[in-house]
Amino acid sequence: MERKPVFLLAGLLFVFSLGWTPIAFSAPDPDPSRQKLDKTVQATLAVQKKTTNLRQGWQEERRALDDATHALELEIKLLEARREKLRGYSQQRLKEIARLETGLGEMTEIGIQLEPFLDELVDRIAAFQVADLPFSVVERERRLADLRQDLNSYDADLAEKLRRVMEVLKIEAGFGRGFEVSEEFLVLDGAETTVRMLRLGRVGLYYLSLDGDRAGWFNRNSKRWEPLSGASNEAVKEALRMTLKQRAFDLVRLPVAGGQP
Repeated sequence: MERKPVFLLAGLLFVFSLGWTPIAFSAPDPDPSRQKLDKTVQATLAVQKKTTNLRQGWQEERRALDDATHALELEIKLLEARREKLRGYSQQRLKEIARLETGLGEMTEIGIQLEPFLDELVDRIAAFQVADLPFSVVERERRLADLRQDLNSYDADLAEKLRRVMEVLKIEAGFGRGFEVSEEFLVLDGAETTVRMLRLGRVGLYYLSLDGDRAGWFNRNSKRWEPLSGASNEAVKEALRMTLKQRAFDLVRLPVAGGQP
């Protein structure tokens, strides 16, 4: 058992006596062709990645451009439709302007002829009032004088003058309808007397004194007020009561303008 250390020690001494040198192990040198291949692969992968990124960006940009192009095409169609409508509107306006210009020329010619016609019409109204039954004389003469003043006014345009003449004509035409009772002053037997005046359209004009004793009518043939008596006097009283709604309407016998009692 004790021989083993001796032999071990002897062995070590033998090894050292032989001049043992430690051996160093190192990695084998890389292959240059392998390095070049790796670099080529890495460069190819980088190019593919960059190409993929560029392709995706280009596709997104293309989609955006397609959407913008589609929107512009729709806007172009809308603008073309509006242009067609505006062209139609323009043609209509041109026709309207031409029509208005024609109408304006006609109105100018009508205006040249209308103004003297209105003056002539007022003269005819005045002549008609003179020949008419003598009712509301002061009011009708004042209205006619105002009308003449309006026609001679420089500030009033032709349309306003025409409106005023038509207004007076309408009032005069209205006197031919309905009936009216008013208090007037008449000269009877040389004295001014207050009477109740009854106008039946333009058919007849009658009066009755406030005391009811005297009645009369305007005779258009003689252009004078003439008294009534008897049944005609009572007929005027009854007609006044009916007009004032003091009794029911009924038939009465009255003289008419241009006729006889």
